[in-house]
Amino acid sequence: MDLQRKQLEIATAAVVLAFLVLIALVATIGGGLRSYERSEIRIADIDISAEAIGIAEALLNVTSYLDNSGDVKSGEIDILVRAYDADTSLLVTSNATKVGEICGKETKSASTYLNLPKEGSYRLQIVVFEGGKGILRGEREIYGLSRLEPPSVAKISIREIDFFVEAVEVESGRGKEYAIINTTIYIDNLGKDIGGLRALVKARDNETRLIADRKWEDLGFLKEGTTSLHYAELRVLNGRDYIFEIQVWQSERIIKESSARVMLSPFVNRTVVIGAKEKTVEISPEVEITDFIPPRAPAHRPAPYPTPAPALPGFETLSAAFALIAAFVLLLKRKRGGV
Repeated sequence: MDLQRKQLEIATAAVVLAFLVLIALVATIGGGLRSYERSEIRIADIDISAEAIGIAEALLNVTSYLDNSGDVKSGEIDILVRAYDADTSLLVTSNATKVGEICGKETKSASTYLNLPKEGSYRLQIVVFEGGKGILRGEREIYGLSRLEPPSVAKISIREIDFFVEAVEVESGRGKEYAIINTTIYIDNLGKDIGGLRALVKARDNETRLIADRKWEDLGFLKEGTTSLHYAELRVLNGRDYIFEIQVWQSERIIKESSARVMLSPFVNRTVVIGAKEKTVEISPEVEITDFIPPRAPAHRPAPYPTPAPALPGFETLSAAFALIAAFVLLLKRKRGGV
């Protein structure tokens, strides 16, 4: 009985040992096959293009080229692209793209799109997943998105801004003096023919930063490759300094800005401190603002209609004498006939 029990135990142990050996053998062979049949995916290249889709936003196209240099078809491939702020390392946005399976000795490309603000710099992280497991990682840096302009934006440049005093007005009752400033804007059209642009011209007080006056001007039709002049008149208080700001609008967007200073403070009395005792005196300006009003061209007067030339003197009297002589001769002939 003991012998049979021992034989049974030995047989059971042998079966268990054989089963364990078989499991180990299968696991070893299976692992070796999986290792041998694993795809060999690598990131061959990364292309990045960008275009502005608005004044403050850009669209990035991140194209990843994945190469399977092995003989075995890969599993399901996905690409995740993350954009981090280059200064803070904070995640700004991310997007994923499905690539699918990649056959052996095959290269596939996939595009991932990101919307980013047009300011600052970014670090892009590209992560490749196979069967839900991250297998590859790549990085790129981008900057200068603020220089991108939407394709539809007019290519114009504000070359120069000129100012002159159009007139001076004195407000009745209060006695305040106002200057009418003519603003001349020189605009270069560097692109194709364009129309529908408007310019907002503002006079901002340099001390208070308040807007003294502003006006909208229609820029009309701008021909390709030309420079055009545009005018706006603003009314501002004399004796103060201003910043004239120019904003060109297209389709409810500002596409170009410029500014220049107009200094009117030299045209009014000012108080200064002189001498060791710090005596305060008032100094009158050396020039008046009216000195800068350009002279007006004389009004054009139409030429008078030509008048007929006068008759030669004595001509009418001579004609009358001939008529009297003719009448006298006729009367004389009649009398002789009667005799």
